[in-house]
Amino acid sequence: MAKPATATTRAPAGRKTPAKAKKETKPKSGTASKKKAPAGKKATASKKKGEEPYPNWAAPTPSVALEAVARLAAVHGIKDPPPRKTILDSLVRTILSQNTTDKTSAVAFARLKEGLPTWTEVLHAAEGVAEELVRCGGLAEVKMERVRLILRDKRVRTSGEPSLEWLHGKSDEEVKRVLTSFKGVGPKTVACVMMFTMGRAEFPVDTHVLHIGIKLGWLPANASREQAYEHLNRRVPDACKLDLHVLLVEHGKCCTRCAKNGKLQKKECAVDRCPLVGLGAPASDSDSSDDDVPLSEWKSA
Repeated sequence: MAKPATATTRAPAGRKTPAKAKKETKPKSGTASKKKAPAGKKATASKKKGEEPYPNWAAPTPSVALEAVARLAAVHGIKDPPPRKTILDSLVRTILSQNTTDKTSAVAFARLKEGLPTWTEVLHAAEGVAEELVRCGGLAEVKMERVRLILRDKRVRTSGEPSLEWLHGKSDEEVKRVLTSFKGVGPKTVACVMMFTMGRAEFPVDTHVLHIGIKLGWLPANASREQAYEHLNRRVPDACKLDLHVLLVEHGKCCTRCAKNGKLQKKECAVDRCPLVGLGAPASDSDSSDDDVPLSEWKSA
């Protein structure tokens, strides 16, 4: 059941609507984006994996991330988190969601579990059986090959049913090291498993989050998903990572203005007015730790 947004995170009344940002011109092929960082410095991304890619890009500040949650929750509500799966179930479920919609991948996962209830059965099923069960989600052969590689891994295979529950006792760094070592498992998949299943403070970046983050000026226009994850996972407060991720994904499916290419995945919940208008990147120099930038000084998304 949806919960109302708390009063503490709503934008104070009486603030003026921020001025709209100037339209950004696309860089020529082979050149870097000309979009400037909020602090007036070049947004030169670090190429080293796991490092902060945009240390001089101040957005979003904690107050703006919380404001985004309040605005989106007022429109979409905050849903109760789904029942937690085992780590292995969650990992496979997320692999099946790659390159398809959440709705379709949910059907594929349900069919797999119904046809082959245990991971031991999946591992020993006749050739093509598992692929047919998940075919509706696309790339069935590729996805199931990756699932079987995981199931055969000595860290997953135990004396009983394959399991990764031992990861609950490991640090975030160790969990990421283990999960990303599996073929086809990237930062978004790992962050989803850690956030939804392990209750860790992670901020997955999918297509919707990346697209809206760039629109809001929280990211440079040429940011990749991995760069976006490394940046936003540091900027978004732990307390609202789950809600903000879920709300941005939902909003990206329901708002023509924020949907990629303007195409809605959920027309039944289309919004008339985008609540994120006016919530963007800081217009003036500010330290990334400064959380007192008034909303009236923020550019339009």
